[in-house]
Amino acid sequence: MTGKQNQHGDKRGFSSLLVLGAVLVGLGSAIFFLADTSSLADRLDLFSSASPDRYAAGSQSGVCKQAPKLSPRNKPVEQFIRDKVESSDYHHDIIQKLTRIIRIPSESYDELGLIGEDKRWDVFYQIEDYIKAHYPAVLKTVKLDHANTHGLILTWEGSVPPSDAKPILMLAHQDVVPVLADTVSDWTHPPYEGHYDGELIWGRGATDDKGYLISILESLDLLIQSGFQPKRTVILAFGCDEEISGENCGRPIANFLHGRYGDDGIYLIMDEGSVGVQEEFDQSFAMVSTAEKGYIDVGINVTSTGGHASNPPDHNTIGILAEIVTEIENHPFSGRVTAQNPMFGFLECAAVHAPESSFPAAVRRALPKVAQGDRRAQQELALTLDNMRYYFRTSQSVGKINGGVKINAIPEVATTMVNLRLAVESSVAQIEEHYEALIGPIAKKHGMVFEGFHPSTVSMEARKISLFGVDALEPAPVSSTDAESFRVLSGTIQNTLKPLDPDDELVVTPYLMPANTDTKFFWALTKNIYRFTPINLVHNLNRAHTVDEFIRADEFVREPLFFASLILNADDIVQ
Repeated sequence: MTGKQNQHGDKRGFSSLLVLGAVLVGLGSAIFFLADTSSLADRLDLFSSASPDRYAAGSQSGVCKQAPKLSPRNKPVEQFIRDKVESSDYHHDIIQKLTRIIRIPSESYDELGLIGEDKRWDVFYQIEDYIKAHYPAVLKTVKLDHANTHGLILTWEGSVPPSDAKPILMLAHQDVVPVLADTVSDWTHPPYEGHYDGELIWGRGATDDKGYLISILESLDLLIQSGFQPKRTVILAFGCDEEISGENCGRPIANFLHGRYGDDGIYLIMDEGSVGVQEEFDQSFAMVSTAEKGYIDVGINVTSTGGHASNPPDHNTIGILAEIVTEIENHPFSGRVTAQNPMFGFLECAAVHAPESSFPAAVRRALPKVAQGDRRAQQELALTLDNMRYYFRTSQSVGKINGGVKINAIPEVATTMVNLRLAVESSVAQIEEHYEALIGPIAKKHGMVFEGFHPSTVSMEARKISLFGVDALEPAPVSSTDAESFRVLSGTIQNTLKPLDPDDELVVTPYLMPANTDTKFFWALTKNIYRFTPINLVHNLNRAHTVDEFIRADEFVREPLFFASLILNADDIVQ
């Protein structure tokens, strides 16, 4: 998943989710003491007047109804794959494949030049060579296409034309976040050693995203070994720059496939997910992200005349910029829980399936009001779920600031960049309006020209505050959980994955991806985009992008069973 500031991704901040269950249980008795002027009676009425029957255990409302286990009809192929995945020899082989590809330091850097000009891209030739060397049967079976040199597209043609059976597309990315030289000594094992200690596979890319890449390649390899012949075309696509925007490979891959299959030409897209299988409210959930937050970097430039520091103005550019930053941080975006947000679906699933004692009754009672569009209830619930605030509201973080070149000179320019992740209900236009409304009055106060995001003319005045946006991306369309493809995915999850507690059930639920993946380029290809990593990510979730990234070997070796089963189940739908 993307993690740099200007390429729509960041996995930091998920740790709060892991303690959400405990936090919310404690909120049950405190839910009515939120910062609001309403009376206690009003609050009680807000949450108690809505009937909880819709979310009661055993309710016939159909809320979060679970798909049954879906086992492929081709039993010999399924059994072949299960036997392989359970064998110790197979475990040894697939672990070696991951450890060895980790040793290729396929880092993508923010300031990379063009492919073909910047030699740092050449490491991706090694990734392609590695895939060809370790998956000869796959490369003999599929058609390999390239998008902008290092974007790899592997197409396994089905017997039924794509016009009659839309292809299934699985994405992964070859690149990893760079390892800072100053942190290498902090790693338990060197980041590019690919060390396996008998339990964990260590190294940059183990989780994000080389484990996923190897797993989907393995799924094809196993299916080919079994003698399976698909009716539905299967496509694997590997980007080379997901961690730095996806413009060099992600977008060219999407354009290539759109040119081949057209609008809505893909059955479903699978890509890496942010949380996988987790336990919340004493209940195991398979969390499938059906949408992603939007994104924009807001740039703010403050310019003025310079001069000698011995004769300064009352407020120079740095001071004015500090005032702007303070105004921004004093006016965070408000949040609300709406039925449009996949996280509402998660809360509904938790209300229905989690033990009654583990899910706050007050939250359960609030959900019907939220579903009916009661804005006050939506805002109150977002405040109650403050530990998950950025799943329900736009985040803003001042990430860069620069100004001044010499201590005895009045700075002529001061700039800052603010990183925002847009709530599902928001838009780029709303963000721009919010910032213009905050900063315009500051410019007027200091007698400066103000230029918003889309000025009709550019002022040449020296004293000026100007705004601009970088990498603007609207929130992703929300994929339906009522679609056939989601039912196939859910049934596959139920058939191949296990709950964290053996006595538990595994509940498939929609979820929201706060970060972004290469799927942001693929919206035209299908309405069915799902982001899910089919393993327990509880312990290694916050290791991606930082020191000591790892993946549990016993989880990783079973991933190909899930992907191969998904291909088989999607193929069974084809007549």
